[in-house]
Amino acid sequence: MFRANNFDKLLDKATSNLRLDPDWPTILQICDLIRQNDCSPKYAVAAVKKKLYSQNPHQAMFALLTLESVVKNCGSGIHDEVTSKAFCEMLRDLVKTTQHENLRNKILELIQAWAFAFRNSPKYRAVQDTVNILKAEGYKFPTLKESDAMFSADTAPEWADGEVCHRCRVPFSLMVRRHHCRACGQVFCQQCSSKTSTLPKFGIEKEVRVCDACYDKVSRPPASSTKLEIVDTSNDYGPTQPQVRIP
Repeated sequence: MFRANNFDKLLDKATSNLRLDPDWPTILQICDLIRQNDCSPKYAVAAVKKKLYSQNPHQAMFALLTLESVVKNCGSGIHDEVTSKAFCEMLRDLVKTTQHENLRNKILELIQAWAFAFRNSPKYRAVQDTVNILKAEGYKFPTLKESDAMFSADTAPEWADGEVCHRCRVPFSLMVRRHHCRACGQVFCQQCSSKTSTLPKFGIEKEVRVCDACYDKVSRPPASSTKLEIVDTSNDYGPTQPQVRIP
C-alpha cells in the first residue's frame, strides 16, 4: 500500500495542472517504481487512465506524456496493458470526444507509434486494428517521429539486481546507494554511474543515468565514420631488450 501511495503521489506531481512544463525527473521516478516492481503495470496504467479523463487539458496532456515514457521504459508488462482491446477502445473514444486538438493529435501519435513498434507482434494486434479503424473514420495521423520509429527496434533492458556494484564490486549499504544504468540495466554505485546521456535507440530523448562503460559507447562516434589507425607504440615503453639465447 505504501508503494502504491508513493506512485500516486508521484503521478499527481507529474500531472499537476499547475505545471507549465513536463516534470521529467518525476516521470522517470515513476518509470523506476514500475521497473523495480514497486508498482504493478496494471495498477500504473489504470492510475494514468484516470488522469486522461481529466477536464483540465494540461493535466490530460501530462498524463499522455507520462504514459508515453512508461511504455518506452518499462517493458512487456506495460505493453500488455496498453495494447489490450479495452485500453485501445478507450483511446479511440478519447480521440472522438476530446475538444482539444493537441490532445487528439498526441493520442493519434502514440497509437501510431505503438502500432509501428509492435507491428511484428501478433498479440499486440489490437493497436494496429485501432489505427486502421481511425483511418477509416477519417482521422489524420501525424508524421511518425524518428525517435518513435527507433523505439520499435530496441526495448530498454530489464533491470538487474545485485548486492555489489557491477563495476567496482563495492557492497551496497545505507551510505552506498545502488543505481541502475538505463542503457545496460546493470546496478552500480554513484561513482561508477555518475554520467548522463540520451538513449535514442530506446526512444529516450532526455538525459538519463548511464554507467561509465555505456557512456563511452554512446558517446563514441559511429564506426563507419572512423578509420582504423595502427600506431607503433613500441618506443613508448623504452628500448627493446635484446634477446639472450641460452645454449
